[in-house]
Amino acid sequence: KVMLLTFLHTAGRRGEIYRLQWEDVDFINQRICLKTRKRKGGSLESDWIPMTEELTDTLKQHRKLAVNEWVFIQPKGQHKGKPYTENRGFPQTLCDKAEVKRFGCHGIRGLTASILAKHDVPMVAIRDTLRHKNLRITERYVRGLDSVRGHLKVLEVKTA
Repeated sequence: KVMLLTFLHTAGRRGEIYRLQWEDVDFINQRICLKTRKRKGGSLESDWIPMTEELTDTLKQHRKLAVNEWVFIQPKGQHKGKPYTENRGFPQTLCDKAEVKRFGCHGIRGLTASILAKHDVPMVAIRDTLRHKNLRITERYVRGLDSVRGHLKVLEVKTA
């Protein structure tokens, strides 16, 4: 649950979330540092992004259970206590349990963008949330939504 919330509230990429260490979480200023290699040349670049209150509170509780410097560690198996490098089956196994269509970690990133777009957050702000350098990339995440937005008005129920 904590990892899913972190993916959703940060729009983080899988590697960025798996690489998180507690030094990357600034509870005082409610921000989190995500490190990405999705830049020209593949060099590691850091971005401090704001955390929601819900994410801050959830990570504070999660911190109390921490056994080392990593925010997310493997709970069992031969790599127990070590950070994730890959997590095959996550979140697909959860999807199966919830009996919903399977999606991957990157799908959560798209979900964050879609939720923001649905609530009329400007595309530039969504771009900044996803930490894209190019607005066209961000538009790919939410394309298709704007073309139907006006038509969705017919679904609204007017109460007298």
